[in-house]
Amino acid sequence: MNKALIFLWLLFMQTNLFAQFNPDQSLDSSIHTILVHPEGRPRDLPIIGLNDPGVLTISFDDFNFSYQNYFYSIELVDDQWQPVPISPFEYTTGFAQNKINIFNVSSIAIQPYYHYQFNIPNQQCKPTKAGNYILKIFKDGNPSNVVFTRRFYVVNSLIGVYGSVQEPFDGAISRTHQKIQLSLDVKQLSYFQPDQIKVVVIQNHRLNDAKIITEPSFIRGNQIEFNSDRDFIFPGGNEARWLDLQSLRLRSDRVQQLDMQGGLTKVIVKPDFSKAQSPYFTFNDLNGAFIISNSESLQSEYQNDYANVLFTYKPPNGIPYVGHKLYLMGDLTQNKLNSGSEMQFNGLKGVYEKTMLLKQGYYSYQYILRDQEKPIPMDDFKETEGDHWETENSYTIFVYYTAPGARYPMIAGFSTINSRQNW
Repeated sequence: MNKALIFLWLLFMQTNLFAQFNPDQSLDSSIHTILVHPEGRPRDLPIIGLNDPGVLTISFDDFNFSYQNYFYSIELVDDQWQPVPISPFEYTTGFAQNKINIFNVSSIAIQPYYHYQFNIPNQQCKPTKAGNYILKIFKDGNPSNVVFTRRFYVVNSLIGVYGSVQEPFDGAISRTHQKIQLSLDVKQLSYFQPDQIKVVVIQNHRLNDAKIITEPSFIRGNQIEFNSDRDFIFPGGNEARWLDLQSLRLRSDRVQQLDMQGGLTKVIVKPDFSKAQSPYFTFNDLNGAFIISNSESLQSEYQNDYANVLFTYKPPNGIPYVGHKLYLMGDLTQNKLNSGSEMQFNGLKGVYEKTMLLKQGYYSYQYILRDQEKPIPMDDFKETEGDHWETENSYTIFVYYTAPGARYPMIAGFSTINSRQNW
């Protein structure tokens, strides 16, 4: 094992997983295209300020053929996504349960569905404390009949967060990885000790592979710095691949075949290949996000149709990766490394395949190859996409602060930075 690989392995071992509990569960197979994002910004993580006027938009499609009585509630949780032992009335104003009253019945689309949508905060429900939250959607006013859950964040900006993307100090990875350098301004905190701070950095929306650091490199008065040569290092990866499904009648550049005979349209995407040996070139991408849109109708939310989309990845020489699993990654699979994103090898064709039911829109995605015995997230893109220091990546930074006597850590600082800011 070379020095760079040892370094990356040690970094992985020292970095905790962001969530020990899964706050994003889908428990009803009739529910599709669950979206939680700031209003008007569908590509962003679900983050709102504690005292800001902005709201989150929550929407989803239900394939049931009749209207359903859906309710929602929110729950304050700690930094491990575990419930905080306080009454909901201590962290919300309004009602503990609220009915979803806004819905539309699909039109034009072959696949019938009900489209439900609402905003938070609203007059019936408003979080009053900063921290991690879980949104719960359930049926018929029965909190035990949950159909899905999703995380969101409420920020009280007491800590100034200043970050930049740098080349790693280690020459072995300086042209393939990116390092986040951070400085925190804590002068607004009435009392501060280093062990009260935890910093979480997320590359694009890869929540499961977020990096967590609790020990700063330096403290200078009200300034806290994180710039160790092992802190917050991420694989550069490559610009995301893309797929345009805004029309199911006309083939876009990445679509090989459209089959519209009977039932839902079947879309066969042109085969993907490894980009590891290809030269890097820049273009604007969505960093794994997607946008629901339609080039042929006015109301994308409830006029867009669904399609069965076949993704194909051809490994070198048509030979499967031994001891590794290949995953289709992006918001279309919630960036989760599980059966919902795992590609299956077709020995007859010598390719990996994955079929997904997707709503019309514009999608971006990548492929991750992970060792089953010794998973090293720093190598996720090495064989499939290639790693380049120049790649445009977005980083989200959360700073958790546990005040003296507090029962949970609040989010006291937040920022987003982009690797292109340094160019």
